[in-house]
Amino acid sequence: MMGKQTGFCVLLLAVLNVAVTEDTVTTVYFTDGGDLTLKVRPPLPDHINIIVWIFNDNLLAEWVEDKSYNLRIEGRANLTKETGQLIINNMSKEDEGVYSVEINDRVQSERYQAKLIKKVQKPKVALGTLTCEPDFDSCRFFCDSDTTEAEPITYSWKKGDGEWEVSGKDIVITRRYDSGGKNFTCRMKNPVSQEESDPEPILLYKEPTEPDNNAAKGVGIFFGVLLAVVAAGGVGVAWIKKLGPFNK
Repeated sequence: MMGKQTGFCVLLLAVLNVAVTEDTVTTVYFTDGGDLTLKVRPPLPDHINIIVWIFNDNLLAEWVEDKSYNLRIEGRANLTKETGQLIINNMSKEDEGVYSVEINDRVQSERYQAKLIKKVQKPKVALGTLTCEPDFDSCRFFCDSDTTEAEPITYSWKKGDGEWEVSGKDIVITRRYDSGGKNFTCRMKNPVSQEESDPEPILLYKEPTEPDNNAAKGVGIFFGVLLAVVAAGGVGVAWIKKLGPFNK
């Protein structure tokens, strides 16, 4: 009976270990010709004497203290013996796959799923509606660029010289938006690159109006002349009433 329970516990631990391993696959990205850095997690033991990196179930790099050191991609990989970190240079499509590591004959819980993506291209702020006129209450714009094979991408927007705010690809500009400046800029960022658009003027922005001093002076002169005319008319009427031929 005890033997059966022990066997069941061993099997259960093995299943749990597989589940944990599957749940800790981390996606990492690289660009064509770029580098890929793979770190060992969780924290390492005090002393490392064996490091084995596996790529798609094939031996990629191996180091045994005072015995052997083997890199299957000699010339474009570097293994740090003190930490187990592996850096691969000049990555390409053929390097996509799953990377795992064993430290001191123990498989580490975290594996890496490496994917090739392209760098983002310089975007531009494009109008998302048929037209946008200064008298509109709001207009929609979007951050436009070719994103083929460049995902995942995050989008940020900036008003004038303000701070970047992470948002979606689209943004609605209203008249109240002008408090941050006269233009706005969008930025696209993925795990291997980022690019910003040129600042785009806010079409709904209107300069604050200042009183026209010359106009004010003109209005003052007009009313001054008008008062003078009225006053002169009053004097004339009084003179006629007093000196007219019908007054005695």
